[in-house]
Amino acid sequence: MLSRQNRMHVLLVLVAAVIIFFPLINQRPPKEKATAATAAAILFLQQVDADLFVESWQLTAPAMQAKIPQQEWVDQLAKLRGLTGPLVQRTEKKVVLSTPAEYSPEGEYIVITFDSTYRRKADASEIVTVMQENDGDWRVAGYYIK
Repeated sequence: MLSRQNRMHVLLVLVAAVIIFFPLINQRPPKEKATAATAAAILFLQQVDADLFVESWQLTAPAMQAKIPQQEWVDQLAKLRGLTGPLVQRTEKKVVLSTPAEYSPEGEYIVITFDSTYRRKADASEIVTVMQENDGDWRVAGYYIK
């Protein structure tokens, strides 16, 4: 039998574990949604990888298209890919639920992080945010390489 002090320590450790891990578990989207969101992100990335920047812009959510005109999107991606070079490898790292960013439409968002390697940037992370539109389709609402 544990002493009262040891029982208190065990209880505190359990409470701390719940506080730390519950939000992480809660951030995982349901499998069906994660699969659909990831498929949308991968289709988008395939267009970007093939230098089909106009086509990648067409796969983005209307809210994103309203913020970034097509030609600006094309110019920014061309410049970015000029710095990174072509993709060598990409591995999915994590998929989490997210809340809408400030000034973004309400809706369900999933953030997918990839560990990526480019010819001129060996250690990169690609972050693709997708949102579920009213029609049920998932579309890219954000793309960032760091």
